[in-house]
Amino acid sequence: MKINPIMAILAMVFGLGGAFAAYGLSGLSADLMTNGSITLVSSILGLAGIWLFNKDYKIAAAQYIVCGLGVLIGTSLFGILGFLFYLIAGVVAFMEKDKVGNIAPINPEYVHNFGNSQTATVQIPQEDNKMLWLVPLASVIIIILVGVIGGLSYENDMNSKAQSIEITNVSSDLKASYGYYSGGIQANLKSQRDIDNVQIKAIWYSDSGAQLDETYDTGTISDITANQTYKLNFPYYQSTDNKPAKAEIQVYESFGSELLYSHNVTFNDA
Repeated sequence: MKINPIMAILAMVFGLGGAFAAYGLSGLSADLMTNGSITLVSSILGLAGIWLFNKDYKIAAAQYIVCGLGVLIGTSLFGILGFLFYLIAGVVAFMEKDKVGNIAPINPEYVHNFGNSQTATVQIPQEDNKMLWLVPLASVIIIILVGVIGGLSYENDMNSKAQSIEITNVSSDLKASYGYYSGGIQANLKSQRDIDNVQIKAIWYSDSGAQLDETYDTGTISDITANQTYKLNFPYYQSTDNKPAKAEIQVYESFGSELLYSHNVTFNDA
């Protein structure tokens, strides 16, 4: 019984599990969708090694290892088991090289032994398998293309979301009293697209550019619905020694991991 196909099937199963885990968590980080796709494609392509093993064990091992690396690169920790099983499949393919079905015995009835009854069964290669190296090479190209296309799609989606956001009617009611500032920044936010898992905050700076504070919108917006206007409020409570000269309103997606949009606010006399 051949062991490397069993290892390859287990690798595919664990690889698919990692891919679907990445898809499920793509709401936390949008680029996980691309990573999941790389792992999904790599997991499936690895099964070609089972067919290749009956042609050439070296090519099969290369296919297993290439696709295992694709699984690991795609989802890292989620793909570690898929990578390990594909790596084991590649090693086992070398150990099972005597089970490769790429040689065929010649029927002894058609062999003349010239009186030597101790001749062994003659074997000859069936075919030249050099062209089969194109399979792992094509797999590398496909995995790279999935990553490139996914990355471009991700960037286009992020740019589209950024361009759909608009912050208007920005005002400030900052005032100093009893040695402290109170009030903050108020504004309206509107987007032409639905955006999930957002965080909105203001970074406060002094006139020298030093960061003074970081405050979040008190409205605690988590999801943005297209064409709906949201009231923003960013409080500032610091001593009068920390006089703000400007602030930057930042809109993040994926719970603060992806900056989508920023809007600068300056204070003439705070």
